[in-house]
Amino acid sequence: MPLPRRLFFFTLVILACATSLLGQGLPLTMAKSFTPSTVTVGGNSTTTMTVTITNPNSFPVSGINFSDPYPPGLVPDVVGAYTCSAGSAVFSGSGWAFSNVTLGPGASCNVPMQMHATIAGPITNVTSQVLGTGVPAGGPASATLNASALGVTAPTLSGWMLIVFAVTIAVVAGIRIRA
Repeated sequence: MPLPRRLFFFTLVILACATSLLGQGLPLTMAKSFTPSTVTVGGNSTTTMTVTITNPNSFPVSGINFSDPYPPGLVPDVVGAYTCSAGSAVFSGSGWAFSNVTLGPGASCNVPMQMHATIAGPITNVTSQVLGTGVPAGGPASATLNASALGVTAPTLSGWMLIVFAVTIAVVAGIRIRA
């Protein structure tokens, strides 16, 4: 084969392989949020925690694995309608994990979870990294839930009750002064 033909053929082979050798792809992205981001402690005031995984690549990514362990003070109530089609999804009182998820080019999926706080103060929840076949690791993602203690409010007196109270004190004081 003449030299120009060999050089042309060799260049084509290098260009064809360069994408698979050098272009690993972008990492998958993770986002996390609490809605609302502030609740009172106890099961009556809940929040929806949502984790979203996005594939920013122009090709599908398979073998996606990610998890979310719950920190102390954050308790799950209801698993929402998640859109990540997993080979396996495991939910427990201490967290959840997805494995073998596939996302198409530019696609995303989410895992919503209704939760409540059992301790007052900021509660920060951090996911694992998200791993996929043929792409670098992405994440982790984190969000903070602000939990306030149940407020105990002192009873308040209405305007009329204050007037009656003031008149009663004045009457009692007047009677004591005369006596």
